[in-house]
Amino acid sequence: MLGAKVVSSLTGGHGDCRRTWSRYSSLVSKTLPKLLAIGCLCLLSLSGLIISSASATTDCRVAHWDTLANGFRYEFPPDIQQKGLFFGRTKAPIQRKDVRDRILKEINYLLLDRRSKVVSWLSRADALRPIIAPILKQYQLPPEFIYLAAIESSYNSRALSSAGAYGYWQFIKSTAAKGPIGNDMYDWKMEMNKWKDERADLVLSTHCAARYLAWMNRVRPMRLDGQEREGFKNWLLTAAAYNAGPARVTERLTSFGASSYWDVPLPVETERYVPRWIALGIISQHRAFYGVEVPKGGRMEFDTVKDVQLNKDLTFSAMAKLLEATPRDVWSLNTQIPPEQSVFPAKSRGKAINHTINVPKGSANKFIAQLRAHGYVKK
Repeated sequence: MLGAKVVSSLTGGHGDCRRTWSRYSSLVSKTLPKLLAIGCLCLLSLSGLIISSASATTDCRVAHWDTLANGFRYEFPPDIQQKGLFFGRTKAPIQRKDVRDRILKEINYLLLDRRSKVVSWLSRADALRPIIAPILKQYQLPPEFIYLAAIESSYNSRALSSAGAYGYWQFIKSTAAKGPIGNDMYDWKMEMNKWKDERADLVLSTHCAARYLAWMNRVRPMRLDGQEREGFKNWLLTAAAYNAGPARVTERLTSFGASSYWDVPLPVETERYVPRWIALGIISQHRAFYGVEVPKGGRMEFDTVKDVQLNKDLTFSAMAKLLEATPRDVWSLNTQIPPEQSVFPAKSRGKAINHTINVPKGSANKFIAQLRAHGYVKK
């Protein structure tokens, strides 16, 4: 019966239809003007917001609105537009739309979705530059490699990936434990034991990362273009190999008969890794153009005391008292020591240890004197 009533109401006679239409027309005539008025007010309000927003943006030094037609909020700076892009001593073919879009995609991702992270990265890069830059120069690496550590670890000594990569430069244990055979110049081997992990040592791990990168670029035996050769001889390919592994990159280059990073499909992470590295470098070099303001902070500086043989264990708390510092300050300069250990042991497996200890800038002599005065080393 319920179904019959519904059908009846929907299929009534012509009179019912006319009465329904009359009521509907009356309702529309009364409400439509109100709806239109409300719609106009909404449009005017929205228009005001858009104009206000656009005006605010126009007032800034960086507008970039003209690039929206290309699908990107941020474009390359004028000097790159005019002269081309050189990064890592390599010219990137940005005249190719695919290459251009891959880099611009990362620039826009960093500036729109990760701007606060970018500011943090650049602030840390500025602070660590006095330490990292000379090491990169020592091994003749392009200075832009300082930004690779940001992509790898955010300059975090304790960064740990799901694959077990650890430290500033994200070495996995198997790579860090064994350097090249018979080539001491490029030996990146690091010590990892229960009381120390050198992957978290800024200076030592940067030396090792530079050696590893230099080895892949100049020395590592490989077969490309049907010929045996040494090294990639290309810093973008070397950076890709740092992420994906040199064997995978050489295999992919060989299978595609290519010699450029841009011409081979690599693992998804590596596909974004190099463009993101480039993007961060471009943003850093053109901070005003992109409206990125990095607060000025102190640069990381410290003294290094080498060949310290202790007569007894030196805890961070004891060391802090000798230096009139905090235990956290002591650890922040010696992050190769895990926080759960917080001690420079006198011996390991019954053998004396030669320690390298970092102390606040200008306090090396005081530290040595205090070690002697309190019986930690021979007078």
